[in-house]
Amino acid sequence: METYGLEKFDSIILASGENFADALSGSYLATVKKAPILLCYNETYNRKAVDYICANLKTGGTVYILGGSAAVSDKVDLMLEAYQVRRFAGKDRFDTNLMILEEAGVTQGQTVLVCTATGYADSLSASATGLPILLVGSSLTAEQRSFLSNVGGSITIIGGTSAVSSSLESQLRSYGSVSRLAGSTRYETSVKVAQRFFSNPYTAVLAYAKNYPDGLCGGPLAYTMGAPLILTDSNYHPARNYTLTTSIMGGYVLGSGELISNEAARWIFSMNRTEPLPSV
Repeated sequence: METYGLEKFDSIILASGENFADALSGSYLATVKKAPILLCYNETYNRKAVDYICANLKTGGTVYILGGSAAVSDKVDLMLEAYQVRRFAGKDRFDTNLMILEEAGVTQGQTVLVCTATGYADSLSASATGLPILLVGSSLTAEQRSFLSNVGGSITIIGGTSAVSSSLESQLRSYGSVSRLAGSTRYETSVKVAQRFFSNPYTAVLAYAKNYPDGLCGGPLAYTMGAPLILTDSNYHPARNYTLTTSIMGGYVLGSGELISNEAARWIFSMNRTEPLPSV
């Protein structure tokens, strides 16, 4: 809450920690509502999430639940009767994505980021930008076409053609100007996102590149600090090369040292340069 400058939240978002699509769709909603994203997993973690909500959400505040009962148990709704509860659950992740964006209120002419719905890496990097993320498959659905027609802004594809195909890119050109940010790896794409959307930041958030749970909540945190979310692991060189071109001298690491080592984090943030470089 200190990061947001609030004593208590007006809204809090709940999403499954066992899948990435709903939580990453919710990153823009989190930006608009100045709300954190909490992850649900099982009864123990659901109870912890409810306890956090009771301690940190204003009386009469809103809890947004992303996904159906298979994602976040209906039992959670029953534990939140003191609050306004709104659940967004479509027939699939594309439908849920659009429901979330509609609630967030994407304005006409706004930049929209387009990411694949079948992989998490690109949308994880994008989640720190504070921009709406549209998750796509092999082609645009009728509902997605309608959404893009109403927005009519610029479109930025995150990821290469193996993620968002050239054919789909051609479809997108009917709805606005289209550009693509793509590196040869997820690490390099993450850096390209940082370079495009963050002007000489002073801090960064590091997330593990080969799995998503630790990073799912990191995008909204990074956005509030004006910091990019950089994907890394033992292959820390793209992240380090990026920070050396900025004023970044520190930041946050999401997850344990077994995923992103302390040594790699210190080198990425240009600290303790007398230490030997971590092996890759």
